[in-house]
Formats: sequence, structure tokens, C-alpha cells
Amino acid sequence: MAIGVAPEAAIADHKAHLNEISRRDSLSLDDVVCLRAMAGNWTEEYMQGWAAGFAEGRATAVLRLLQGRDIEVTGNTWERVTTCSDLATLTRWLKLATTVTRAEDLFTEPPA
Repeated sequence: MAIGVAPEAAIADHKAHLNEISRRDSLSLDDVVCLRAMAGNWTEEYMQGWAAGFAEGRATAVLRLLQGRDIEVTGNTWERVTTCSDLATLTRWLKLATTVTRAEDLFTEPPA
């Protein structure tokens, strides 16, 4: 309580900021993991597991959204989405999954 803030309040505020950063996707997955790790005193193994789980959740959301829209998801699409660990790519695919008419359209490169 050196600066007049209770440690519990400072930790809660810090975690709230990390949650907001994560929600906005304003940092890379690696950056988010590092910040969360510092706040939570995570081990390297835990960091890797958290990052993998976060990416897996985003990939699952892409596939479920497509399926919920009755868009056929082939084995190739399933494999490509579930093996992707790049958060920016998964986020782009998630946004596209709301509008594409074919799953393959997820993989077309955005215009430069």
C-alpha cells in the first residue's frame, strides 16, 4: 500500500485491463500471454497451454459459426482452421465466418 492503493485493488485493476486488451485483440497472442503471465506469475508450461487453449477456442468459434449458418465444413477446412495458432488470422476468419457463403472463402487473401 505504498502509494495508497490496496494490493488487492491494484491486482484487480490490472487484471481488468488485461481482460480488456484481450477482448479487443489489440495485442498479439504472444503479448497477451506474456502480460497475463506476468500478472499471474505463470510458469512457461502454463503460458503455452493457455495460448494454445485461447487459439483453440477461437478456431472452434469459427467452425461452429459456419456450421450454425449451415455452411458445409470440409475436412480440409476443419484441418486448416484447427491447426492455426495465429490469433490475427483466426480473428479475421471469425469475422468472415459471419458473411461468407462457402467455408473456402475464409482463405481468400484480403485486398492489399
